Amino acid sequence: MDLLKTLRENCDLLALLSTVCDVEILPELKAPEDEFGHLTYNVSGKTFAVAGSGSEYILLEDGSVGYWGSEGACGRIADSMYDFFEIVIRCPYWQDYLCEEVYQDREKLGKFAKENFERLKESFKADGFDLSEAQQKLTDFLGLEKKVDVVDILMRFYYCAKREPRFIQTYTENDGSSHSGTGSLFDC
Repeated sequence: MDLLKTLRENCDLLALLSTVCDVEILPELKAPEDEFGHLTYNVSGKTFAVAGSGSEYILLEDGSVGYWGSEGACGRIADSMYDFFEIVIRCPYWQDYLCEEVYQDREKLGKFAKENFERLKESFKADGFDLSEAQQKLTDFLGLEKKVDVVDILMRFYYCAKREPRFIQTYTENDGSSHSGTGSLFDC
């Protein structure tokens, strides 16, 4: 929580986090989206950040981080706030990494991650923005390790998203019928 407070006090870093990672830290914690009382979750938590799409990042009661997507995806993204920032900063637009088959082979995952990063880097460069430099500023500020293997980060993300208990949403219709998700972002 101190990390969130520290981030909230630095407007430049908040803007950088939003630009690089599509993560906007909220001024204070709030209740997760409930779709006017229709949506419930099996693990309680508080929303601490949102994406441009309206999706939410939720600090769960066990200290892990859940994700509720505005398009219906719901699941765990990280086992801790530290892991959350590591995945969103080192793998911007992490939703691009939801292809489960690439996680079956570390070499294939590494190649996929490198190609994805280069594509993003070029996209940012076309807008006059240095993605690597921005990531470095964010990792320095947050005290993330300097040298990391992005495949290790992605594998932690994969195992977290698949572990039990899953973070599951249930939508209850006006007629009382309900629909629950699987709790895995990889099942989308």
